[in-house]
Amino acid sequence: MFASAEKERPLIMDNQLPYKEQQDCILYGIARITSIDPQELTPELQLIGDNMAMAFYLNVLMLNRGLK
Repeated sequence: MFASAEKERPLIMDNQLPYKEQQDCILYGIARITSIDPQELTPELQLIGDNMAMAFYLNVLMLNRGLK
């Protein structure tokens, strides 16, 4: 963890992926995490999988609302 929050910088992509490629990457990540044996799944990986599922859902909402 960082000593202070001031040193943390958000990750900013210079060239964002097109919508379909974003969704493909997110789905690939979700598939990889769900392929892990549930007995071996750490809370951190579960959280990452949950966050990826939410990102996928939010991308769909944005597309449906014409924001992408």
